[in-house]
Amino acid sequence: MAKRNGPHLASALALMLAFVFQPAAAEETATSQGLSLELNRLEQNGAACRATLVAKNGFENNLDETAFELVMFDKAGLISLMTVFDFGALPAGKTRVQRFDLPQTSCPDLTRILINGVSRCAGTGIDVSRCEMNLSTNNRAGIVFGR
Repeated sequence: MAKRNGPHLASALALMLAFVFQPAAAEETATSQGLSLELNRLEQNGAACRATLVAKNGFENNLDETAFELVMFDKAGLISLMTVFDFGALPAGKTRVQRFDLPQTSCPDLTRILINGVSRCAGTGIDVSRCEMNLSTNNRAGIVFGR
């Protein structure tokens, strides 16, 4: 009896696995078609708050330059800093981690980081407007981050 059900069980398991992993593959395809920016960590570094960000070029072509304008808000909702984080060239499919020190900023005082826009983004067939339209964000730092 076990031999008789074995092929059916294997087929059923294969079918279940296909359904389980299909959304993940679809999600990966959707996010791999553009540019993504993740706020990964905030940590105090002397008088500066160090922001660790992860950028990924999911476009089909290399990006010759990549930079984002970010705005930091304090506990009162006031803008404490507005700056450009420059990731430089970013090859197709490449993920880059960079740290940026926010001078005279206390990490616990930050409540929000706004991506004000894509400052620079250029590659073959890719310009700032395409990067803006295809920008996704992720946040692991425990404060509000995004557009």
